[in-house]
Amino acid sequence: MSSNFSSDQSRLLYELSQGSELAFTKLYNEYKNVVFGTAFKITKSKILAEETVQDVFLKVWQNQKNLAEITHFENYLFIISRNHIFDTLKKIARDSSLVSDMEYQNASANDTDTEIKEQQYAVILNEIVEQLPPQQQKIYKMAKWEGLSHQKIGEDLGISTETVKKHMSQALKFVRVKISPYMNMFMTLLLFFKI
Repeated sequence: MSSNFSSDQSRLLYELSQGSELAFTKLYNEYKNVVFGTAFKITKSKILAEETVQDVFLKVWQNQKNLAEITHFENYLFIISRNHIFDTLKKIARDSSLVSDMEYQNASANDTDTEIKEQQYAVILNEIVEQLPPQQQKIYKMAKWEGLSHQKIGEDLGISTETVKKHMSQALKFVRVKISPYMNMFMTLLLFFKI
């Protein structure tokens, strides 16, 4: 990534944090295909992928005041997209007509198996995160799902960066311990997603 690109991105994020619709449009045009591609790869559904693009950028707009703090916007978008997709799949998984709601096109048995594993991973990870103590859960979600730095989380919650790091370390340890029994099932996913 060139320093000019990084500088332009920082400028756009700052302008968006000040409410600039033009900056939002430029970022949307720059990254909508990235979000769509990520969503389509996981869901194999154009409809769900298009909905993900709309929902993710709605979240970006709603969170615009915090965007000047983001140093890696593409990573931030990936985290929001991944979590939105997993939340969507979790809701679909509750529905007895899961397979009919998903648009599988030319899916082989392996593709179907992978899709089921991804859905199970989303459900299990979300359930594990929900088991964290309230403060750890809040810090984990702010760091992993919203992409905020430890310093920004500390400022938002009125606690020290060291306290944020301590809670995050405990939360990550808890998640790793709880998810480890499922690791064989999710080895393929670990190549694409960071816990």
